[in-house]
Amino acid sequence: MPPSEPSRIFISYARRDGAELARRLQADLTAKGFDAWLDKQRLAGGAVWTADIEAALDNAEFVLALLTPGSYTSEICRAEQLRSLRKGKCVLPLLAQADTDVPLHLEAKNYRDFTTSSSYAKAFDELLGDLHARNGIEIKKEFRQTYVTAPPLPVNYVERPEALAALRNSLMTDDGGRQIALTALEGMGGIGKTVLAQALCQDDVVQQAFPDGVIWVTVGKESTVDVVTRMREVGKALGDDLSLYDNETGCKNQYRSTIRSKAALIVVDDVWRASDLEALRAEGSPRSRLLFTTRDASIAAAVGAHEHVADLLTEEQSREMLARWSGTEMAKLPPLADDLIRECRQLPLALSMVGAMLRGKPPGMWKRVNELLRNADLEKIKAQFPDYPHPNVLRAIQVSVDALDATARECYLALAVLLEDMAAAPLVQQCLWGVDEGEALETAEQFVSLSLAQRDRAEGSIRLHDLQLDYVRAQYPDREALPLLLGAVRLSAHVIGRDPGQFTSQVVGRLLPHRDMLPIERFLGKVVEGTRTPWLRPLQPTLHPPGTSLIRTLEGRSSFVFGVALSGDGRQAVSASDDHTLKVWDVESGRELRTLQGHSRGVFGVAVSGDGRLAVSASADRTLKVWEVESGRELRTLQGHSGWVYGVALSGDGRRAVSASWDKTLKVWEVEGGRELRTLQGHSHGVLGVALSWDGRRAVSASYDNTLKLWDLESGVVLATFTCDGAAHSCAFINDRKLIAGDFAGRVHFLELEEPKAKG
Repeated sequence: MPPSEPSRIFISYARRDGAELARRLQADLTAKGFDAWLDKQRLAGGAVWTADIEAALDNAEFVLALLTPGSYTSEICRAEQLRSLRKGKCVLPLLAQADTDVPLHLEAKNYRDFTTSSSYAKAFDELLGDLHARNGIEIKKEFRQTYVTAPPLPVNYVERPEALAALRNSLMTDDGGRQIALTALEGMGGIGKTVLAQALCQDDVVQQAFPDGVIWVTVGKESTVDVVTRMREVGKALGDDLSLYDNETGCKNQYRSTIRSKAALIVVDDVWRASDLEALRAEGSPRSRLLFTTRDASIAAAVGAHEHVADLLTEEQSREMLARWSGTEMAKLPPLADDLIRECRQLPLALSMVGAMLRGKPPGMWKRVNELLRNADLEKIKAQFPDYPHPNVLRAIQVSVDALDATARECYLALAVLLEDMAAAPLVQQCLWGVDEGEALETAEQFVSLSLAQRDRAEGSIRLHDLQLDYVRAQYPDREALPLLLGAVRLSAHVIGRDPGQFTSQVVGRLLPHRDMLPIERFLGKVVEGTRTPWLRPLQPTLHPPGTSLIRTLEGRSSFVFGVALSGDGRQAVSASDDHTLKVWDVESGRELRTLQGHSRGVFGVAVSGDGRLAVSASADRTLKVWEVESGRELRTLQGHSGWVYGVALSGDGRRAVSASWDKTLKVWEVEGGRELRTLQGHSHGVLGVALSWDGRRAVSASYDNTLKLWDLESGVVLATFTCDGAAHSCAFINDRKLIAGDFAGRVHFLELEEPKAKG
């Protein structure tokens, strides 16, 4: 018999396949004198986490966890189960459907069998015995706390319960799909998307819903972190074997295998391109979720994500933020506080900077700052930042920077040479500011305290919000030199990211050819002055300088790179490697977008259609493959060569391809259907290279038989032959009449097609 005071029982169930049993249990337990609670909103069709659920769970003595396929994939059920276990409730898992996957935190020796109507009476009697005996399961050590890698909340964080609850409910569902589900947290710069996402990661309910980890990944516009490093961080957080994350292909394969069995939340902050998310998307991961923050609403549509828009602070939250940053009690905020909030348009970034500037200042300063905000040259700001819809944040940055003393202002503007999402490590700070370690620490702390910078994860490192970085670039005193400085840092970002101690060696080496420019000389003098550790000074310009042909170095290959092709607009490159893969790169940022996998041996050549939509690859596995560049999807395989395929050329419209093979032939292919149109025979040895004329009517081939041959593709006839002094390995059309080719004798040949003159 139950005690005189009814024991409270919480019934956890999934709406789609556990509601009927939940209703029956509630009715029968109530008839036996228990106080059994069901989430009626869920019964009615709604499925969100509510205050009622939280209160009912916390007040319950017992929790019945109905095990069904729906409860296995439901974030809400998982949060109910973990919350109960972590709070010491008596949790009894009930098998409600046969062949149901059981989460590890609910594993037990025996389950009461409610899978059939005939077994209900017996199972219910056994359940009553369990309730009286308190036969609940023990929580395992590994599930007592969720591992969270998100950055800590800012010191002056203002709680936004309504915004947080709305975001949480857009993320958590009652059942999962086949793919890892995506949610986009959208909003303009300065609205507080990152902080709201950080708060979500610290939320108890979210941590209970994702017991296998809440993992934070930062991308950014000009990220210097390669895919392998980023994926290794995710793998480490998931407790995976990092020896399997030795290259990009291995990283993606291992992550996708591991995430299938996990209930984890992956948060990707500051996404600028849909391709930033590709490595983290996964099939067959119904219990994990991927949340990303972005300014660009089109990305959500591109990846099929649920959209959630971040709102402005409420007026009350704005007052609290201003009070916290200014060190003022809410009740003692001066009347001018409301004017400042209006000037800042309730934007968190603007309010934090204005509040920090007023900390410890007399009342008259509030009036002065309000005047400065009103009198800021708004038209000039709009001209400098035409694409940003809310110049109020930029006004706040301007007023905050103007309030710095001359030395601090110079140091702040010196951060303009950083790339987007690039942290300034202490060694880099010392170089840029020409100061010692202690002075750098003081200056960095000053910027953090004024909300002009944020602390980075690495000790002592700081980074700027992208709007702040845009501002200091616009205000940098040597505007002519800034592109060269940014170019030098960009070219060396892959080195500086690994070893900040090489900052001076790298930028000095890159800028040697420009050292006669007075702004460059001043910059290098400051950098050298601030370098307090031994460094290697390049005496000759052996590194590629900015402003020349090298734009950046693309790293991420584990083997030789044999070929590369550019899209028609020059925005993307596709490389071919001996590691059996191709990689697609964003040329502007140097970021690896995706890897194309499918060949079983090294890839020697690649061609891209004029519109950048298709790529065709040539491989030692004797095949060619046609790829959809945007998705990385293999469309078809072209088979027919009996030897390694060394080269491929693609017509501008992407309809026709010509391949060159060690089997002494070239083949002409219809790309759309994968049909072989004809074989070009005439070489006496392997063919290493091929190129198409601009009109797509002719091809030139380079062969190990020391010849170049010009072909008419419609007829397959050799139009002309040219013999080199060594084996020919590459060729290209300069225009429809002029050719260029290279041979193994080290010569480059420039040739022009001469048509026979008609006889008079």
